[in-house]
Amino acid sequence: MTVKEMYQAVLDLVGLDFMPEDSGIVYDNGKEVKKVLAGIDMDNTMLMLAKQLGFDCVAQHHPSGIMDPNIGELFGRDHMKKLMECGVPINEAQKLAYANTTKRAHALHSRNRTQMRDVAKLLDINDVAFHTPADILAERYTQKRMDDLMERNPQCKVKDVIDELLTIREYQEALPDQKPEVWVGNKESYAGRIYVEMYGVGAPTLDEYIACANAGIGTFVTMHATPEVIEGLQKLNKCNLIVAGHMASDSLGFNQILDAWEKNGVEIVRISGII
Repeated sequence: MTVKEMYQAVLDLVGLDFMPEDSGIVYDNGKEVKKVLAGIDMDNTMLMLAKQLGFDCVAQHHPSGIMDPNIGELFGRDHMKKLMECGVPINEAQKLAYANTTKRAHALHSRNRTQMRDVAKLLDINDVAFHTPADILAERYTQKRMDDLMERNPQCKVKDVIDELLTIREYQEALPDQKPEVWVGNKESYAGRIYVEMYGVGAPTLDEYIACANAGIGTFVTMHATPEVIEGLQKLNKCNLIVAGHMASDSLGFNQILDAWEKNGVEIVRISGII
């Protein structure tokens, strides 16, 4: 495959008309890709290692080297969509989702975003990053499993949600201290409506979680959560929060992309966090 064919394969797999701003081609030397070294987090050392070992391309999940200045807009757009899916009115969803876009844009202002691209060019090795597409795939897969659980057992509890997650290989094989855990509520809590929150260039803010809980979400399944969110939802005392795990959730989505490339004859070696 060429890098452009790999790029198009991701769009086709996820069903997107355009690539999200946090994903895409870091560097394309125009050469055929036969071997890919893939990881959740990759850096310049990984680029050099890949070159020394004869790989044609590095593929990363977290988007180091992606330089699109509109990533803040992506956050607002995706979070607004997801708030509305939870039942938050459009006017409230817009205000909540776009409240921090300026702050996020300022955070990117001073970041070195050309380093990996420049090193990849010097080494003459391809580099691609796919963040939101992989997270969409992970969320879509997990939400389907949760929907099936709720259909089978409308009065399921949090412990049933955990058990269902642990039937998924990536969660089964996560490190012992990185498996799905209940961080708000307890295993005997009724789950209510389960909503999986895994894409959007970062987890929801506390205000977003509260709005979704007030709109009827009973249990959130996410990758990670801040102390502010945990404390705020505990105080709200209305919903449950299950942290499924960051590396396992990222792997669940990214593996689907890597599998698609493998079906097209590309050899994939998985390292750096992929389960």
